[in-house]
Amino acid sequence: MQEFLEHVKNGLSQIPKKLSSRYFYDVKGDELFQQIMHMEEYYLPACEMEIIETQGKQIAENISKEHHNLQIVELGAGDGSKTKHFLKQISPYFQQVEYVALDISPHILEVNKSEMENHISGLSQSSIAGNYFETYKRLPDTNKGRIVLFLGANIGNYPISESISIFQFVKSGLNKSDYFLVSFDLVKHPRKIIKAYDDSLGITRQFNLNLLERMNHELGTDFDISKYDHFPFYNPITGITSSQLFSLENQQVHFPDGFVSEFNAFEAINVEVSKKYFWSDIDEIANKSKMNIIQTYYDTGKEYAFVLFQPQA
Repeated sequence: MQEFLEHVKNGLSQIPKKLSSRYFYDVKGDELFQQIMHMEEYYLPACEMEIIETQGKQIAENISKEHHNLQIVELGAGDGSKTKHFLKQISPYFQQVEYVALDISPHILEVNKSEMENHISGLSQSSIAGNYFETYKRLPDTNKGRIVLFLGANIGNYPISESISIFQFVKSGLNKSDYFLVSFDLVKHPRKIIKAYDDSLGITRQFNLNLLERMNHELGTDFDISKYDHFPFYNPITGITSSQLFSLENQQVHFPDGFVSEFNAFEAINVEVSKKYFWSDIDEIANKSKMNIIQTYYDTGKEYAFVLFQPQA
């Protein structure tokens, strides 16, 4: 809780104000995000499932050339609703499969565990709650081959410079024969992208505003939710989608320890970035992190891709 508090106070002290999207996910936030995942406008899950269902076996064949036993580590594992299908596809290609789920939300990891138990018999699995930048470092050594999954286009929540650092961080836990499988949301028609973050039912708006509600409940702040709104923006030149919460009037927000955050009318808090990738971006990340692109797997429209990386020798 102290980490959350310090992050919020620091973020609201910046110009412009900024908060991390990782704090969206309390119990209500988890529930709202599951609703978003089923929205027609939010195209990402359907693209990802298409790749899993049509190319999961090909991914397994490529990896099984190096390994007979496999440990699958998932960063930001979520509820496992897609990963369970991926594990079903690839498990027959290996003698032993171990699944390790890493996520900041203990609640969603319980859901993940139940999903795996109900759909994949005999799977060896474990989960670690917390920031995966910390929990990944605590993974014990394994005598199995390792593949790290970073799905859901979550890499897009980071600017290119930080993405390179994430790749280097993940590589530190890989042997030269191990793999990193990352999903990228590729650039496409800007109107399709903006609809995914500004849905007609307003669920994404609720999801973003829930961050303020969470701060009220957990940190004792006094945000008046009715005096804030949500605004998404997509820049087709940079490929960056951003989400802002903005104040509808001049107001103050108070913390129990006396800290006060001042808001001008229509002043915004940046709460999420979702990068859409040009291929030059992906090449830059691979080159600067010293990872090789082994194979790319597309959806039918080539608007989304799974990219399989391996550390350079």
